Amino acid sequence: MSIKKILAALLVGVMAIGLTACGPSSTMQASASPSGEETSEAPSSPNKQIKIAYIVKAKTDAFWTDMEKGSDDYAKEKGIEVDFQAPAKETDVEQQVNMVSNAVVKGYNAIILSAADSKALIPAIVQANKANIPVILVNDTIDNDALEQAGGKVETYVGIDQSEAASLAGKYAAEHIKDGKIAYLEGISGVAAHADRLNGFKGQCSAFQVIASQTAKCDRNEAFNVMQNILSAHPDVNVVWAINAEMGQGALQAIEQGGFKGKVSVFDFDASPDDVAAIEAGTLTGTVAQYPNLQAKGAIQACLDVLDGKKLESHTKTPAALVTKDNVADFKAGKDIT
Repeated sequence: MSIKKILAALLVGVMAIGLTACGPSSTMQASASPSGEETSEAPSSPNKQIKIAYIVKAKTDAFWTDMEKGSDDYAKEKGIEVDFQAPAKETDVEQQVNMVSNAVVKGYNAIILSAADSKALIPAIVQANKANIPVILVNDTIDNDALEQAGGKVETYVGIDQSEAASLAGKYAAEHIKDGKIAYLEGISGVAAHADRLNGFKGQCSAFQVIASQTAKCDRNEAFNVMQNILSAHPDVNVVWAINAEMGQGALQAIEQGGFKGKVSVFDFDASPDDVAAIEAGTLTGTVAQYPNLQAKGAIQACLDVLDGKKLESHTKTPAALVTKDNVADFKAGKDIT
């Protein structure tokens, strides 16, 4: 064979090797990222694209901070983004309405809402509906008839049965206290959950004499002042039902400073750390625990289920329990007392 033929044969071989190396590129090619850059990593989980606006009434007490922690923990577990937000005060309904509207404008995938007013939030919910953003209620319900008339809807309510939970404390009071003379510290007008808590307790204590029933707006300082006035006018009061922990603590302070310690059985709602300490100290008779961390988990999971196309029941029920001196140690230890 001539030198020219040998060189030609070698050249063909080299070209064949080059083509063989490039040939299977369709199976080796890296995928492109959304920015256009190539990457060999697998696509991220779809959950990482989910953003939920979690809007509650305030962050002024342990209940809401416990709920926030529960939401953060479950969001991390599921690999999603949850924006937990609230007005400065539970009475700032207008700011909460603006938060829901802003969440719609920003295009969150879902909205979790603990409504500060059972009617005032309805237009904002309808706005979310029109934007095809599902709304899940947590801890507080809404005026369903008014919502339906406005053409709005929510996917589910995640939380306890407020009236049923309050009745746990009312039943205990009725069974353990004779000749009850009771003062009711009401919540904020227009909040359905607060009305349910008040009526749930009352339903069990119809034999008690009602000495006073007035709002302290879920505020500790205001409850202190209200309770001082009640004790001054009615020193024979021997039972107090406060529909949240902050008011319960305010009442306890007024009772102690007024020299009524040990003479008044106080019950409240939320089982805050201050409540637990007061039960251990013997100054608070009972408190209703409603497990805000479980409500947060349930609300977030409800969002994920709806976004996955699932149909939910109107009420996704979470547990509640009455904490007293008899089971406070188990409650602190994280044992199930429901």
